[in-house]
Amino acid sequence: MITSIDVSKIEALRGSRDLISNMKFNVAFDDVKVEKDTVNVGFTFSAFYEGEGSSKGAQEIGKLVISGNVASKEEKATAEDVQKTWNTKHTLPLKFAEDVLNIITFECGARGTLIAYSMGFIAPLPMSRTKLQESSQNSN
Repeated sequence: MITSIDVSKIEALRGSRDLISNMKFNVAFDDVKVEKDTVNVGFTFSAFYEGEGSSKGAQEIGKLVISGNVASKEEKATAEDVQKTWNTKHTLPLKFAEDVLNIITFECGARGTLIAYSMGFIAPLPMSRTKLQESSQNSN
């Protein structure tokens, strides 16, 4: 169960006053630490704002980056699985990752809205709840 989300760094940059035509999001899991039944996931949420740009396509005109930590109390077996998966695959178990991604996108969208407004950006609000699934890999 997710117990807290803490923001440690916010960075906003507007390189151009061009009209925003597109926005892209990225969430990176930077670090995972397990202490007894508490799982801490360091993250970086990024919103990239693009403008019309040149004939080469869209160009980045600004960005909003929020870094922090999500803390979660888990059963011992779940916490151990998270740590094992992180150590071996540098990712998180599917269900746990889904819960963490959703709280990050919700919180960073809400907190980032105030910063985005002051920079002349549109709010960094992803449109839907994240749903993850295992990909089927072909051996071809």
